[in-house]
Amino acid sequence: MKNITCQNKAKSAFPLIVSLLCLCGVALSACSGGWSKEEDNFVETYTEVLIAREQFSRDTSLANKSVRVILKQHGFTEETFRQRFSELSGKPEKLRQMLDSSRSRARKIAEREAEKERKEAEQKQKNDSVAKPQNLDKTKPPQDIR
Repeated sequence: MKNITCQNKAKSAFPLIVSLLCLCGVALSACSGGWSKEEDNFVETYTEVLIAREQFSRDTSLANKSVRVILKQHGFTEETFRQRFSELSGKPEKLRQMLDSSRSRARKIAEREAEKERKEAEQKQKNDSVAKPQNLDKTKPPQDIR
């Protein structure tokens, strides 16, 4: 039963995660490594694929669905992305730099997200620990504690 609940939560979070990935891709577009637009698009796409694979590491079907959406948003099909990867394999140094850049970007995004979640958890804990009024029932007079 717990597994089904986790799957339902993952499915309901899917559109939000895809939107966040797109936003991250746009934000990262200013950080290209001196590559052409096509090469930078490949790096952005691969970065988002890495993030999606990590986020859905326990659910391959959701990960695959997310990857297909990401590829489509960047103008790729699975086949054209593989072809581009194969073409870049002919330039091993450039490919290494591009893949390293993707991994670095993905790591930075993950670190920012983890920090954001940590801060939100701290704020929630702080809000939960605030003392609540004792007498919320207005129909009863407060008790005299002596």
